[in-house]
Amino acid sequence: MRTYCLTALLGLTVLTCPLLAQESAPEMSPATQPAEVETETWWEGWMKGEKLTGDWGGVREELARNGLAFNIDITQILQHNAHGGRATNDGLRYSGSGDLTITFDTEKAGLWKGGLFLLNAEPKWGDGVNKKVGSLLPVNMDAIKPGADEGCMMTLSEWIYFQNLFDGKLTLIAGKLDGSRAFDRNAFANDERTQFMNLGLRNNPIIGAFAPYTNLGAGFVLKPVDWFSVVTAVVDSQGRAKTTGFETTFHGPTHTSIINEYDFNIKPCGLPGTQRIGWLWSSMEYPHLQPASPFRETGPFMINLLGLDLANRLVGRIAPFNTSPDNVGIYYNFDQYLYTEKCDPTQGIGVFGRFGWAREDVNPINYFYSIGIGGKGVIPDRDKDTFGIGYYHVNLSNDLPSVFSYESGVELFYNIEVCPWLHISPDIQVIRNPGGAGQHDCSLVYGVRMQMNL
Repeated sequence: MRTYCLTALLGLTVLTCPLLAQESAPEMSPATQPAEVETETWWEGWMKGEKLTGDWGGVREELARNGLAFNIDITQILQHNAHGGRATNDGLRYSGSGDLTITFDTEKAGLWKGGLFLLNAEPKWGDGVNKKVGSLLPVNMDAIKPGADEGCMMTLSEWIYFQNLFDGKLTLIAGKLDGSRAFDRNAFANDERTQFMNLGLRNNPIIGAFAPYTNLGAGFVLKPVDWFSVVTAVVDSQGRAKTTGFETTFHGPTHTSIINEYDFNIKPCGLPGTQRIGWLWSSMEYPHLQPASPFRETGPFMINLLGLDLANRLVGRIAPFNTSPDNVGIYYNFDQYLYTEKCDPTQGIGVFGRFGWAREDVNPINYFYSIGIGGKGVIPDRDKDTFGIGYYHVNLSNDLPSVFSYESGVELFYNIEVCPWLHISPDIQVIRNPGGAGQHDCSLVYGVRMQMNL
């Protein structure tokens, strides 16, 4: 989530036939001779295209005009845990995933105005280097998505309906949702294909305790003015990427989470930026963490931040334990350009940051923050390249066994646009106190990601 279509590639070729001059034609002076018409080879046209498989001989463009669009992305990652962490033996690991996305625009199809259906399926292979590192936040978020290692070759992670109303000022949303598309967005630290790999620099891990990776839900985006919008969703607290969600969504009020985010678009000195403030609430029963638990020194643990029941995963073997009927949290997110190109405001350098807090009696992570610098097109003649360097810190709950304290990490990447459909990103990460228990040395992870749009 790959067959190459030779006929589509050939469809990109521009065939030209030079005009044959007639022998009887009069000789033209340099001033009257027509200018040479530059033509590009099929290779040049292919490398400039947005998709590796091209336009499918015009079929792709024709379908899009009638409302049906196809997009196939492949992400492949090779990483090595070179030092520290849980283990360095066999530390070079490969993983990959795909996104097979279909959208259907009802207005372009001649049906009703403002409607859009989205389906996204994700095949996945390999489990990456995360287990070798043993960190709380995965150094390769892509590799811990549900997939083949769990006996499921492909998951239909999203099926969503969008309805725009009042000229786009209100958008209604319902279906199987991926919260990262709507919540906690960031100009420099969010895109899974061309930006950071570590979860701590792509999303706020606090949100994972309330809204899993994909979940059944409904919501709306309200944008009454250009500089302000509200995003709200009610979702299933126990959603799973491998299931439809109906088996838990309507089974009582204890399976519900609410996310509410307020976005403010600001432009100090004319430079674009966004401030986001959100709050989270869930009615699910959360077990209380216990300092004197038998879990005390079993070593670092992997918190599955793309699922729910985080506390259950940590203390699920402990009985009896008290529970709380709800959970609350807050988060903050900002991105702000410090410099932009006059001809293209998306090119420039800026700063970003995140903060999140949740109740420490039921959440393994008490608070989290990250900060960094990102940019695009900072090297002359490399307008589409992106880069980023960021730091994150996870502070664990004081209600956990005393051996657990914190984890922090630094990541640096540079994303190279080889051509519009091919990006390659060298990446290096240093994780301090991986696992949060003080049992392992700093982990040094380096790798490379290749992303292709088919």
